[in-house]
Amino acid sequence: MDDLRCKFGHHPQASACGYEGYLFEISKTFQTLLLLVWLIGYVAIVSADDRIELEMLEQEAFRAAVERVAPSVVQIETVGGLERVGKVLLGTGPTTGLIVDPEGYIVSSAFGFLHRPASILVRLPDGVLKPAELVSTDHSRMIVLLKIEPDRPLTVPEIVPAGEMRVGQWAIAVGRAFDSKQPNMSVGILSARNRIWGKAVQTDAAVSPNNYGGPLIDVRGRVLGVLVPLSPHSANRLAGYKWYDSGVAFAVPAEHIFKTLPRFRKGDLHGGVIGIALKGKNPSIGEPVITACRKDSPAAKAGLKPGDRIVEIDGKKIARTADVKEQLGRRYAGDKVSIVVLRGQQRIEYQVELEVRDWGLGIRDWNPVFHLDSNP
Repeated sequence: MDDLRCKFGHHPQASACGYEGYLFEISKTFQTLLLLVWLIGYVAIVSADDRIELEMLEQEAFRAAVERVAPSVVQIETVGGLERVGKVLLGTGPTTGLIVDPEGYIVSSAFGFLHRPASILVRLPDGVLKPAELVSTDHSRMIVLLKIEPDRPLTVPEIVPAGEMRVGQWAIAVGRAFDSKQPNMSVGILSARNRIWGKAVQTDAAVSPNNYGGPLIDVRGRVLGVLVPLSPHSANRLAGYKWYDSGVAFAVPAEHIFKTLPRFRKGDLHGGVIGIALKGKNPSIGEPVITACRKDSPAAKAGLKPGDRIVEIDGKKIARTADVKEQLGRRYAGDKVSIVVLRGQQRIEYQVELEVRDWGLGIRDWNPVFHLDSNP
Protein backbone atom coordinates (compact mmCIF):
# COMPACT_ATOMS: atom_id res chain seq x y z
CA MET A 1 0.00 0.00 0.00
CA ASP A 2 2.85 2.37 0.85
CA ASP A 3 4.38 1.63 -2.51
CA LEU A 4 1.08 2.55 -4.20
CA ARG A 5 0.75 5.82 -2.25
CA CYS A 6 4.34 6.65 -2.95
CA LYS A 7 3.81 6.10 -6.70
CA PHE A 8 1.04 8.72 -6.77
CA GLY A 9 2.79 11.18 -4.44
CA HIS A 10 0.44 10.78 -1.42
CA HIS A 11 2.92 9.31 1.00
CA PRO A 12 3.87 11.71 3.83
CA GLN A 13 7.50 10.90 3.21
CA ALA A 14 7.39 11.02 -0.55
CA SER A 15 11.01 12.08 -0.80
CA ALA A 16 11.92 8.86 0.85
CA CYS A 17 10.20 7.03 -1.98
CA GLY A 18 12.30 8.83 -4.61
CA TYR A 19 9.86 11.65 -5.41
CA GLU A 20 12.76 14.01 -6.06
CA GLY A 21 14.21 11.45 -8.43
CA TYR A 22 10.83 11.28 -10.16
CA LEU A 23 10.84 15.06 -10.67
CA PHE A 24 14.38 14.81 -11.99
CA GLU A 25 13.31 12.21 -14.57
CA ILE A 26 10.46 14.51 -15.74
CA SER A 27 12.90 17.39 -16.09
CA LYS A 28 15.33 15.20 -18.00
CA THR A 29 12.58 14.02 -20.37
CA PHE A 30 11.46 17.60 -20.95
CA GLN A 31 15.02 18.62 -21.78
CA THR A 32 15.28 15.72 -24.23
CA LEU A 33 12.06 16.81 -25.93
CA LEU A 34 13.33 20.37 -26.23
CA LEU A 35 16.56 19.06 -27.75
CA LEU A 36 14.61 16.97 -30.28
CA VAL A 37 12.46 19.96 -31.26
CA TRP A 38 15.58 22.06 -31.73
CA LEU A 39 17.25 19.35 -33.81
CA ILE A 40 14.18 18.97 -36.03
CA GLY A 41 14.08 22.71 -36.62
CA TYR A 42 17.81 22.78 -37.35
CA VAL A 43 17.55 19.90 -39.81
CA ALA A 44 14.62 21.62 -41.54
CA ILE A 45 16.65 24.82 -41.90
CA VAL A 46 19.70 22.91 -43.14
CA SER A 47 17.52 20.83 -45.53
CA ALA A 48 15.96 24.01 -46.95
CA ASP A 49 19.43 25.46 -47.49
CA ASP A 50 20.56 22.22 -49.09
CA ARG A 51 17.55 22.22 -51.40
CA ILE A 52 18.25 25.77 -52.50
CA GLU A 53 21.88 24.92 -53.10
CA LEU A 54 20.91 21.78 -55.02
CA GLU A 55 18.49 23.75 -57.21
CA MET A 56 21.20 26.31 -57.94
CA LEU A 57 23.65 23.55 -58.85
CA GLU A 58 21.04 21.93 -61.12
CA GLN A 59 20.32 25.23 -62.87
CA GLU A 60 24.03 25.84 -63.36
CA ALA A 61 24.42 22.33 -64.79
CA PHE A 62 21.54 22.91 -67.21
CA ARG A 63 23.01 26.22 -68.38
CA ALA A 64 26.44 24.67 -68.81
CA ALA A 65 24.97 21.81 -70.85
CA VAL A 66 23.16 24.23 -73.18
CA GLU A 67 26.29 26.37 -73.55
CA ARG A 68 28.25 23.29 -74.58
CA VAL A 69 25.85 22.32 -77.38
CA ALA A 70 25.03 25.92 -78.43
CA PRO A 71 27.83 26.19 -81.07
CA SER A 72 26.08 23.38 -82.98
CA VAL A 73 22.51 24.76 -82.80
CA VAL A 74 21.35 27.04 -85.64
CA GLN A 75 18.32 29.15 -86.42
CA ILE A 76 16.46 28.43 -89.66
CA GLU A 77 14.23 30.86 -91.53
CA THR A 78 12.14 30.06 -94.60
CA VAL A 79 10.70 32.36 -97.25
CA GLY A 80 7.60 31.75 -99.37
CA GLY A 81 5.74 28.49 -99.85
CA LEU A 82 2.26 27.19 -99.07
CA GLU A 83 0.08 28.70 -96.36
CA ARG A 84 -1.53 25.41 -95.41
CA VAL A 85 -1.09 21.68 -95.85
CA GLY A 86 -4.42 19.89 -96.01
CA LYS A 87 -6.59 21.63 -93.41
CA VAL A 88 -3.66 22.76 -91.27
CA LEU A 89 -2.57 26.40 -91.42
CA LEU A 90 1.21 26.52 -91.09
CA GLY A 91 3.23 29.22 -89.37
CA THR A 92 6.22 30.91 -90.95
CA GLY A 93 8.34 31.68 -87.88
CA PRO A 94 11.95 30.56 -87.36
CA THR A 95 12.75 27.00 -86.39
CA THR A 96 15.84 25.15 -85.21
CA GLY A 97 18.50 22.93 -86.73
CA LEU A 98 21.52 20.91 -85.58
CA ILE A 99 24.93 20.78 -87.27
CA VAL A 100 25.94 17.18 -88.02
CA ASP A 101 28.99 17.67 -90.25
CA PRO A 102 31.82 20.26 -90.27
CA GLU A 103 31.31 20.76 -94.03
CA GLY A 104 27.88 22.32 -93.58
CA TYR A 105 25.32 19.54 -93.25
CA ILE A 106 22.46 20.37 -90.88
CA VAL A 107 19.43 18.32 -89.83
CA SER A 108 16.05 19.68 -88.80
CA SER A 109 12.44 18.58 -88.47
CA ALA A 110 10.58 18.06 -91.74
CA PHE A 111 7.58 19.78 -90.13
CA GLY A 112 9.21 23.16 -90.74
CA PHE A 113 9.42 22.49 -94.48
CA LEU A 114 6.01 21.02 -95.26
CA HIS A 115 5.00 24.32 -96.85
CA ARG A 116 7.71 23.88 -99.51
CA PRO A 117 9.53 27.19 -98.98
CA ALA A 118 11.00 29.02 -101.93
CA SER A 119 14.23 29.70 -100.04
CA ILE A 120 15.91 28.63 -96.81
CA LEU A 121 18.27 30.70 -94.68
CA VAL A 122 20.44 29.41 -91.84
CA ARG A 123 21.76 31.74 -89.16
CA LEU A 124 24.84 30.28 -87.51
CA PRO A 125 25.61 30.76 -83.79
CA ASP A 126 28.05 33.57 -84.64
CA GLY A 127 25.28 35.47 -86.47
CA VAL A 128 26.44 34.71 -90.02
CA LEU A 129 23.50 34.13 -92.40
CA LYS A 130 23.86 31.49 -95.11
CA PRO A 131 21.51 30.26 -97.84
CA ALA A 132 20.72 26.56 -97.55
CA GLU A 133 19.70 23.79 -99.90
CA LEU A 134 17.33 20.99 -98.90
CA VAL A 135 19.31 17.86 -99.79
CA SER A 136 16.98 15.07 -98.74
CA THR A 137 14.15 13.99 -96.44
CA ASP A 138 13.81 11.00 -94.15
CA HIS A 139 10.09 10.34 -94.62
CA SER A 140 10.06 7.64 -91.95
CA ARG A 141 11.42 9.80 -89.12
CA MET A 142 10.36 13.20 -90.53
CA ILE A 143 13.85 14.72 -90.66
CA VAL A 144 15.36 16.88 -93.40
CA LEU A 145 19.02 17.29 -94.33
CA LEU A 146 20.17 20.79 -95.31
CA LYS A 147 23.48 21.95 -96.78
CA ILE A 148 25.20 25.31 -96.51
CA GLU A 149 28.63 26.45 -97.67
CA PRO A 150 30.41 27.56 -94.48
CA ASP A 151 33.42 29.87 -94.38
CA ARG A 152 35.12 27.55 -91.90
CA PRO A 153 34.52 24.06 -90.45
CA LEU A 154 31.44 23.95 -88.26
CA THR A 155 31.21 22.55 -84.72
CA VAL A 156 29.69 19.08 -84.47
CA PRO A 157 28.25 18.09 -81.07
CA GLU A 158 29.07 15.01 -79.05
CA ILE A 159 26.31 12.40 -79.08
CA VAL A 160 25.06 9.94 -76.48
CA PRO A 161 25.45 6.27 -77.47
CA ALA A 162 22.08 4.52 -77.39
CA GLY A 163 23.38 2.05 -74.82
CA GLU A 164 24.03 4.86 -72.33
CA MET A 165 20.51 6.29 -72.38
CA ARG A 166 18.58 5.70 -69.17
CA VAL A 167 14.88 6.26 -68.55
CA GLY A 168 14.53 8.94 -65.85
CA GLN A 169 17.73 10.81 -66.66
CA TRP A 170 17.63 14.58 -67.18
CA ALA A 171 16.74 15.66 -70.73
CA ILE A 172 16.93 19.25 -72.00
CA ALA A 173 15.11 20.38 -75.15
CA VAL A 174 17.08 23.12 -76.91
CA GLY A 175 15.98 25.54 -79.63
CA ARG A 176 17.22 28.73 -81.25
CA ALA A 177 13.99 30.25 -82.55
CA PHE A 178 13.29 33.21 -80.25
CA ASP A 179 16.75 34.78 -80.01
CA SER A 180 19.47 33.86 -82.48
CA LYS A 181 22.13 34.84 -79.92
CA GLN A 182 20.78 32.79 -77.03
CA PRO A 183 19.29 29.27 -77.22
CA ASN A 184 16.01 28.61 -75.42
CA MET A 185 15.56 25.47 -73.33
CA SER A 186 13.05 23.42 -71.37
CA VAL A 187 13.93 20.71 -68.88
CA GLY A 188 12.40 17.30 -68.34
CA ILE A 189 13.43 13.67 -68.21
CA LEU A 190 13.86 10.87 -70.69
CA SER A 191 10.47 9.18 -70.33
CA ALA A 192 10.95 6.12 -72.56
CA ARG A 193 13.13 4.50 -75.17
CA ASN A 194 12.20 2.63 -78.36
CA ARG A 195 8.98 4.55 -78.94
CA ILE A 196 7.16 4.94 -82.28
CA TRP A 197 8.00 1.32 -83.19
CA GLY A 198 11.65 1.67 -82.24
CA LYS A 199 12.32 4.95 -84.04
CA ALA A 200 12.40 7.49 -81.20
CA VAL A 201 12.94 8.27 -77.54
CA GLN A 202 10.31 10.12 -75.50
CA THR A 203 10.63 13.10 -73.14
CA ASP A 204 8.27 15.15 -70.99
CA ALA A 205 10.18 18.38 -71.66
CA ALA A 206 7.99 21.08 -73.24
CA VAL A 207 8.57 20.99 -77.00
CA SER A 208 6.93 23.25 -79.60
CA PRO A 209 7.35 23.87 -83.34
CA ASN A 210 9.97 26.48 -82.46
CA ASN A 211 12.44 23.89 -81.22
CA TYR A 212 11.46 21.09 -83.57
CA GLY A 213 14.71 20.15 -85.25
CA GLY A 214 16.74 21.15 -82.21
CA PRO A 215 18.64 18.75 -79.97
CA LEU A 216 17.47 16.90 -76.89
CA ILE A 217 20.58 16.82 -74.68
CA ASP A 218 21.77 15.32 -71.40
CA VAL A 219 23.28 17.28 -68.50
CA ARG A 220 26.73 16.97 -70.08
CA GLY A 221 25.59 18.75 -73.24
CA ARG A 222 25.68 15.59 -75.34
CA VAL A 223 22.93 15.06 -77.89
CA LEU A 224 20.38 12.35 -77.14
CA GLY A 225 18.36 13.00 -80.28
CA VAL A 226 16.74 15.49 -82.64
CA LEU A 227 13.26 16.73 -81.70
CA VAL A 228 10.49 15.92 -84.19
CA PRO A 229 6.68 15.59 -84.02
CA LEU A 230 5.76 11.91 -84.34
CA SER A 231 2.81 9.73 -83.40
CA PRO A 232 2.54 6.00 -82.65
CA HIS A 233 -0.90 5.98 -84.27
CA SER A 234 -0.10 7.49 -87.66
CA ALA A 235 2.82 8.31 -89.90
CA ASN A 236 1.43 11.04 -92.12
CA ARG A 237 3.35 14.29 -92.49
CA LEU A 238 1.39 16.11 -89.78
CA ALA A 239 1.25 13.30 -87.24
CA GLY A 240 2.07 14.38 -83.71
CA TYR A 241 2.17 18.15 -84.22
CA LYS A 242 -0.90 18.67 -81.97
CA TRP A 243 1.03 17.27 -79.01
CA TYR A 244 3.38 20.22 -78.67
CA ASP A 245 3.89 21.54 -75.11
CA SER A 246 1.83 18.59 -73.84
CA GLY A 247 4.55 16.76 -71.94
CA VAL A 248 4.75 14.13 -74.68
CA ALA A 249 7.54 14.74 -77.20
CA PHE A 250 9.82 12.59 -79.30
CA ALA A 251 13.37 12.71 -80.58
CA VAL A 252 15.13 10.58 -83.18
CA PRO A 253 18.28 9.17 -81.52
CA ALA A 254 21.41 11.04 -82.57
CA GLU A 255 23.37 7.82 -82.92
CA HIS A 256 20.97 6.66 -85.63
CA ILE A 257 21.17 9.98 -87.49
CA PHE A 258 24.96 10.00 -87.58
CA LYS A 259 25.08 6.34 -88.57
CA THR A 260 22.62 6.95 -91.43
CA LEU A 261 24.19 10.25 -92.59
CA PRO A 262 26.25 8.81 -95.51
CA ARG A 263 23.08 7.22 -96.91
CA PHE A 264 21.03 10.33 -96.13
CA ARG A 265 23.35 12.52 -98.21
CA LYS A 266 22.58 10.46 -101.31
CA GLY A 267 18.82 11.07 -101.29
CA ASP A 268 15.46 10.59 -99.62
CA LEU A 269 14.86 7.76 -97.17
CA HIS A 270 11.50 6.00 -96.99
CA GLY A 271 10.08 3.54 -94.50
CA GLY A 272 10.31 -0.01 -95.77
CA VAL A 273 7.21 -2.18 -96.14
CA ILE A 274 6.93 -5.96 -96.36
CA GLY A 275 3.33 -6.38 -97.55
CA ILE A 276 1.62 -8.61 -95.01
CA ALA A 277 -1.35 -8.48 -92.67
CA LEU A 278 -1.18 -10.14 -89.26
CA LYS A 279 -3.78 -11.82 -87.09
CA GLY A 280 -5.76 -9.64 -84.65
CA LYS A 281 -6.36 -5.89 -84.45
CA ASN A 282 -4.53 -5.25 -81.17
CA PRO A 283 -0.75 -5.34 -81.78
CA SER A 284 -0.04 -5.75 -78.06
CA ILE A 285 -1.75 -9.14 -77.89
CA GLY A 286 -2.12 -10.12 -81.54
CA GLU A 287 -0.37 -13.27 -82.73
CA PRO A 288 2.35 -12.82 -85.37
CA VAL A 289 0.51 -15.07 -87.80
CA ILE A 290 0.29 -13.92 -91.42
CA THR A 291 -3.31 -13.69 -92.64
CA ALA A 292 -2.61 -12.08 -96.03
CA CYS A 293 0.29 -11.33 -98.38
CA ARG A 294 -0.18 -8.56 -100.87
CA LYS A 295 0.43 -9.60 -104.47
CA ASP A 296 3.94 -8.73 -105.72
CA SER A 297 4.91 -7.50 -102.25
CA PRO A 298 8.37 -8.22 -100.79
CA ALA A 299 6.81 -10.94 -98.62
CA ALA A 300 5.15 -12.65 -101.56
CA LYS A 301 8.31 -12.44 -103.67
CA ALA A 302 10.36 -14.01 -100.88
CA GLY A 303 7.92 -16.90 -100.45
CA LEU A 304 6.02 -16.06 -97.27
CA LYS A 305 2.46 -17.40 -97.15
CA PRO A 306 -0.76 -16.89 -95.17
CA GLY A 307 -0.71 -19.11 -92.11
CA ASP A 308 3.03 -18.68 -91.51
CA ARG A 309 3.87 -17.76 -87.93
CA ILE A 310 6.77 -15.29 -87.61
CA VAL A 311 9.09 -16.39 -84.80
CA GLU A 312 12.27 -14.43 -85.51
CA ILE A 313 13.45 -11.30 -87.34
CA ASP A 314 17.19 -10.72 -87.71
CA GLY A 315 17.86 -12.91 -84.70
CA LYS A 316 15.25 -11.21 -82.46
CA LYS A 317 12.57 -13.48 -80.98
CA ILE A 318 9.00 -12.57 -82.00
CA ALA A 319 6.02 -13.32 -79.76
CA ARG A 320 3.32 -10.83 -80.79
CA THR A 321 2.32 -8.44 -83.57
CA ALA A 322 3.92 -5.48 -81.78
CA ASP A 323 7.32 -7.22 -81.95
CA VAL A 324 7.02 -7.49 -85.73
CA LYS A 325 6.05 -3.83 -86.06
CA GLU A 326 8.91 -2.71 -83.83
CA GLN A 327 11.50 -4.70 -85.78
CA LEU A 328 10.23 -3.62 -89.20
CA GLY A 329 8.99 -0.13 -88.30
CA ARG A 330 12.54 1.20 -87.86
CA ARG A 331 13.74 -0.11 -91.24
CA TYR A 332 14.08 1.69 -94.55
CA ALA A 333 13.13 0.67 -98.06
CA GLY A 334 16.08 -1.27 -99.46
CA ASP A 335 16.96 -2.86 -96.12
CA LYS A 336 17.24 -6.65 -96.16
CA VAL A 337 15.91 -8.64 -93.21
CA SER A 338 16.05 -12.28 -92.23
CA ILE A 339 12.63 -13.64 -91.26
CA VAL A 340 12.11 -17.08 -89.70
CA VAL A 341 8.61 -18.57 -89.80
CA LEU A 342 6.94 -21.75 -88.65
CA ARG A 343 4.89 -23.42 -91.36
CA GLY A 344 3.23 -26.29 -89.61
CA GLN A 345 6.13 -28.03 -87.87
CA GLN A 346 8.70 -26.77 -90.36
CA ARG A 347 11.03 -23.86 -89.51
CA ILE A 348 11.91 -21.82 -92.61
CA GLU A 349 14.16 -18.77 -93.00
CA TYR A 350 13.58 -16.14 -95.72
CA GLN A 351 15.59 -13.13 -96.87
CA VAL A 352 13.28 -10.21 -97.60
CA GLU A 353 14.17 -6.84 -99.12
CA LEU A 354 11.77 -4.13 -97.95
CA GLU A 355 10.26 -1.76 -100.51
CA VAL A 356 8.75 1.70 -100.57
CA ARG A 357 5.03 2.28 -101.07
CA ASP A 358 4.18 5.18 -103.35
CA TRP A 359 1.35 7.00 -101.56
CA GLY A 360 1.14 9.78 -104.14
CA LEU A 361 0.89 13.44 -103.15
CA GLY A 362 -1.93 13.14 -100.59
CA ILE A 363 -1.47 12.76 -96.85
CA ARG A 364 -1.87 9.06 -96.12
CA ASP A 365 -1.02 6.75 -93.24
CA TRP A 366 1.98 4.51 -93.71
CA ASN A 367 2.18 1.08 -92.14
CA PRO A 368 5.53 -0.70 -91.88
CA VAL A 369 3.97 -4.16 -91.71
CA PHE A 370 0.75 -4.33 -93.65
CA HIS A 371 1.41 -2.31 -96.80
CA LEU A 372 -2.40 -2.05 -96.82
CA ASP A 373 -4.78 0.82 -96.11
CA SER A 374 -5.28 -0.10 -92.45
CA ASN A 375 -4.02 2.07 -89.60
CA PRO A 376 -1.01 0.88 -87.56
